[in-house]
Amino acid sequence: MASQSYSPYRGESRSFLPQPDAEAYPGSARLITPRQLQCLAWVQEGKSATDIGGILGLSGRTVEGHLIKLCAHLGVKTRVQAVVRARELGLIGQSQP
Repeated sequence: MASQSYSPYRGESRSFLPQPDAEAYPGSARLITPRQLQCLAWVQEGKSATDIGGILGLSGRTVEGHLIKLCAHLGVKTRVQAVVRARELGLIGQSQP
């Protein structure tokens, strides 16, 4: 008989986004954090990871980590694809010129 390990998250949603409809988001897009969306909003404005880090009080490497995870959650490979996908899903708004 296999023993089960304890997990504080068992049976709980770990999502940081409201989940109005499970079909509205692909797979793990529901696990996107507010900080990842903040970073993506600044990417949309043309900022580099270093610039975003300075704005948010993080290191550029931390920002890169947020963006890498975000791309994985959205199922894309580049920052531009992430911005486009997030707009399609309504996770971020259009950039203001």
